[in-house]
Amino acid sequence: MIGIKTFHLFFIGLSILLTGWYSYFEITTPTNPGNLSTFLGIASLLSMLALGYYGYNVYNKFKKL
Repeated sequence: MIGIKTFHLFFIGLSILLTGWYSYFEITTPTNPGNLSTFLGIASLLSMLALGYYGYNVYNKFKKL
């Protein structure tokens, strides 16, 4: 059975991949003309970076437990 720590890190990693892919998709092939796709791409990129920082901190915290 998978532990809660492992599942949490897996879910964070999956979220990072998903937000990174969506950011790339919105920037390269905009779904809406104008600034909306650019805004969504940048917001997704910032979310990916925030999730990466959060995942790093959680990983370090789990190493101490």
